Amino acid sequence: MQKPNIAIRADGNAKIGLGHIHRTLALASYLKDFFEIKYYSVKADELVCGLVKSSGFILVNLKDSEEFISEISKTDIVVLDGYSFKTDYQKALKTNGNKVIAIDDLNEWENVADVVINHGYSGKEYKLSSNSKLYAGLEYAIIKSEILGASKSQEKKSTNKVLVCIGGTDPEGYSEKIVTSLLKETEKQISILTYPLNSAFKSLEKLASQNEGRLKLFHSLDTTDLMKLIQSNDIAILQPSNIALEAAALGIHISLIQTAENQKYILGNLVNNSCAVKLDADHIGKDINSITLEHINEQIKKQSKLLDGKSPARILDVVNSLLLECRKVKESDIKLIYDWNNDPVTRANSHNKAKIEFANHEKWFAGRLKDEQLDFLIFSYNTIPCGSVRILREETENVIGIAIAPEFRGKKLAGLILNMAADYFYERHGNKEITAYIKKQNVASIMSFEKAGYKITNEGEYCGDAGYRLIKK
Repeated sequence: MQKPNIAIRADGNAKIGLGHIHRTLALASYLKDFFEIKYYSVKADELVCGLVKSSGFILVNLKDSEEFISEISKTDIVVLDGYSFKTDYQKALKTNGNKVIAIDDLNEWENVADVVINHGYSGKEYKLSSNSKLYAGLEYAIIKSEILGASKSQEKKSTNKVLVCIGGTDPEGYSEKIVTSLLKETEKQISILTYPLNSAFKSLEKLASQNEGRLKLFHSLDTTDLMKLIQSNDIAILQPSNIALEAAALGIHISLIQTAENQKYILGNLVNNSCAVKLDADHIGKDINSITLEHINEQIKKQSKLLDGKSPARILDVVNSLLLECRKVKESDIKLIYDWNNDPVTRANSHNKAKIEFANHEKWFAGRLKDEQLDFLIFSYNTIPCGSVRILREETENVIGIAIAPEFRGKKLAGLILNMAADYFYERHGNKEITAYIKKQNVASIMSFEKAGYKITNEGEYCGDAGYRLIKK
């Protein structure tokens, strides 16, 4: 089965930095097993080309931003990450027929994209069209999967090692100022992380050579080495961008210096949750010297509760929801439902394992279509039928069952389908409980139902099989 296409539109260079590229590469890593992904960037330099290609993605180098629409298919899902993709640009893509996801961290223009993701935002008001859905907060943190899944730092034993990372390009020269202050006003061991694009790179190299015992310069690290560097330090001086979220996921005391307007939401989120402190750029040495071991370990404890590591799965659901549709089953679906219900895996996980005869299926199916107490739904993914759900309203409970088309197993759609089916049910019948009965050995189904918000309430024998009763309220 051909994967759906995603077109990612993001730029990066010495002037605007590499944040949009790094962030979309993290997002692409969540989706690459389920989608064909291609990057589109205007006049990308060697560094950007190298970053994208080394991550396993094709990059199309555009001469200007307007060329993008003519390069993509109308069926592509478009991901936008940048500050030139405002309302009119999003409208043009929607007019072209594309589903659009906008990654936004400013909230300064009306977003008309189908989906808007702002992982730093925690406010109430957002510039959003009525047809757009906002996914905000650190539940949707777009940071590297390897970092989200890494072991957290244990309790620190020292306050002596300081990491400085103020972006890969740092056009305002914060890195050099911070390092110079630390060398002069503290006795800390210092590591600085940057890219050769940094305008002060040569000055930083010189400082490192002059202070060989105290200052080490790192640049262009891969994810594994980045994780090792963060975890080998005690304190990190960072800008409130993705690097700060990555550091919080790994566990380190974070002091933040805001260098751009788009960093305000991550700054506020981390500081308000006591997972970082704001650093006074005029008193760097004094502030860093005042950090105690207790401060460090208390902050790391708070950080461990902030990011639950489930954002990749949530974001996959967000993207899949753009392609998933639901309708009532109709007469012409009889053969499709028969094939799904008679699939060997479906039969093995059913309470009645016997093969279904088509004549019996015809009678059963005709009865289901006429049953006014039954919501019988079929789901399509990217226009291809992918599964069905039945919810039967009985006197004492409303019982749900699901069947996934064999070719769609492993596509991570079951939890999303169950949620959509529940929404359909609630809209028509109110917020009543929905019950599921699942065999004990059907671990995949149990996990899908739990992901969709069902909770195990009883364990017992149902229809002759050992299993669980799960409830969604």
